[in-house]
Amino acid sequence: MGVARTEETSTSTNRKDSFAMGSDGPYYKREKTFYGFDFARNETRAVSDSEDDEGNNDDAKRLRDESKSFYINGCYRESVLRYTEAIRLHRESHSISSGDAILAALYGNRAAALMMTGAYEGAADDCHRALQCTVAMPATGGLDSGPVFRSKISCRMARALLKAGNVWEADKAFDSAIGSAKEALQLVAQSNAGAEETRAAEKILNQSITDATLGLSDVKRYRDALDGATKITADNANNKGMSVAADRRNSVQLLMFINSALMVSPGSMELHERRVNALASLKRWAELGNHCERLAAEIVKTDGIFTDDLAPLNPFPDIKAATSLKPDFFERNPDNAADPVALRILSPKAVCDAVMRLPNGILPLYLRSLRLEERYTEAAKAGASIEMHVNNSKHRGTRGIVPLAWLSNERDKLRRTMSWKERGDTLFRNGDYERAATKYAAC
Repeated sequence: MGVARTEETSTSTNRKDSFAMGSDGPYYKREKTFYGFDFARNETRAVSDSEDDEGNNDDAKRLRDESKSFYINGCYRESVLRYTEAIRLHRESHSISSGDAILAALYGNRAAALMMTGAYEGAADDCHRALQCTVAMPATGGLDSGPVFRSKISCRMARALLKAGNVWEADKAFDSAIGSAKEALQLVAQSNAGAEETRAAEKILNQSITDATLGLSDVKRYRDALDGATKITADNANNKGMSVAADRRNSVQLLMFINSALMVSPGSMELHERRVNALASLKRWAELGNHCERLAAEIVKTDGIFTDDLAPLNPFPDIKAATSLKPDFFERNPDNAADPVALRILSPKAVCDAVMRLPNGILPLYLRSLRLEERYTEAAKAGASIEMHVNNSKHRGTRGIVPLAWLSNERDKLRRTMSWKERGDTLFRNGDYERAATKYAAC
């Protein structure tokens, strides 16, 4: 994704009730008022006499600095892990309140890193936590930690919701972010802040309004695409079978609408499932397999990041970290004409990692694509991995209902396909092309 690698430029939004502000919150003095998240210190908090707390504070600051460095260098997973550790240490050494600027900044910055790993729901949740940490902050004190910070984090939350596919909540959040930023601009104009700080605050707030407005445009683009897909689906249901050419044309148009929606919400598993079904209806099996494997490679970017307070958000709590599937497999050398991304395929071991992360609704068609593309080893190993996982009592129920009957049927189809293919090859080598064609057709 073409997102600038600075935490402060990522934006998102929050629910309107998160903008409630207490009037008696503590005053936060800053070493630096513009983007001074890492240098915030609560003047009302008593200095701890505990050497352990002081050690935790030093460790937390070191981790914050490391997190920022990792983020700037594009190491988003490592950035998330460092922020998580910094948050844990901060919470252990401080009494948590709704006026904790440092914790709010940690959550907000971790949300930016989570966004870059594709953990959009986790990012939205962190933005909400960041806003909750600012509830007790005064509306007029420290513009970069109050209205300006809330506006920016609200935009970030809205963007995370949109990318996750939660479009309806994102729509409300973008609207709320615009309203919040406009109110904050009025506060800035009425404040006694210096000219430089005022200009900086206005710049951030105006950028938040711009970002939220662009977000609303993306919401409309998503809805238009979804409306088009719904119409095509209805037409297909009413006219299916009347014309093969018309059916194919409608399926191609449906795929275009789904692709458009996925560009807005790449984290929507529902849209990925619809795209896989559309490709299956067009019998584009190689493209279907490539899409599933690229999706799995994106998902594996989140391996290991759901620790400590992020653990409840882990979509695959019982899945071990991938050993063969590399997150950058489809991103390496994208312009290599000798190894185009669209033709890359995973190794059998990487396929076993992939199927553990794909949604249940995609698995049957993915395994079918492996079989029809004559990737028999991959298909056999993938089916065995799924069956072993769902049969393990430790994991039973963690992936919902995966019917073992389907897995058994797919295994039988794979055996028959391999047998017919072998017989067809033998007939072909012997010059019996007509009978060979019959065996191949049965595959």
